[in-house]
Amino acid sequence: MTKVIYTALFLLVVILSEAQEFQGKAEYFWKRIPKKKTEKVKTDPKEPVDPEFEKVVKEAVKKASEKQYTLTFNKTECLYEEEKALEKPSNNTEDFSVSISYGTTGNKYLNLKEQTSVVEDNVFDKEFLIVEPLVKPDWKLIDETKKIGDYNCFKAELVIPVSEKQKQDYEDFLKRDAQKPALFKMAKPEDKIVTVWYTPEIPVSFGPDNYWGLPGLILEVNDGFGIFLCTKVTLSTKEKFKIKVPNKGEKVSQKKFDEIRKKKEDSMKDEDGVIYFQH
Repeated sequence: MTKVIYTALFLLVVILSEAQEFQGKAEYFWKRIPKKKTEKVKTDPKEPVDPEFEKVVKEAVKKASEKQYTLTFNKTECLYEEEKALEKPSNNTEDFSVSISYGTTGNKYLNLKEQTSVVEDNVFDKEFLIVEPLVKPDWKLIDETKKIGDYNCFKAELVIPVSEKQKQDYEDFLKRDAQKPALFKMAKPEDKIVTVWYTPEIPVSFGPDNYWGLPGLILEVNDGFGIFLCTKVTLSTKEKFKIKVPNKGEKVSQKKFDEIRKKKEDSMKDEDGVIYFQH
């Protein structure tokens, strides 16, 4: 009997040890959801759009509309990174270029044990580390299932209300647009409904971008703006995946970062609210 108890305890220790060392890597493909074809950019007939500029803008939008990301994780922490593609030589011989980015492009680190997040971001090439306490999303679990690859997944939804900053930005845009019609119109901000599919078969509470807090790895996300789809998952109890905490940049809170960015952007705007870059 004593030998049986010792054997059971030994097996339990082995299982717990393996669970603690459990780690993996998930690869995601992100694609922006295109706007409806009925939506058109309104322009001022007195100031027609330069065809060459319009072409450059369309190419920049296309380039920014598809990306790949990697999520490295263990039981308590994760690192979310964008996979950088090699830049192709530009055929543009004009003296201008357009760069478009949707959301932050820096690394994102979450630590459930310490209940903190660290996000890389920048304001016109000055690097910052946004350090914030974790606030668990208020997910609504839905009784629906589907298969993604080899994994059985469950559905969940999250409502993200419009922030005060979004409201203020929209009000500022309307004031400028009333004085002089803008080339690109800002859509009225609305509450965002996020739909995800997660699998308890991979028992970690992480996912792509800012989505986490479910009883399983998130494999698919649709937030109305873009779709994340997990294309590959690698799990291991032996191979060591490096999870490096971002450490380059000035540490600030999200509120402080927003203030710094707004101040910098306001200093570079003309009377029409357009930001000009000098080379």
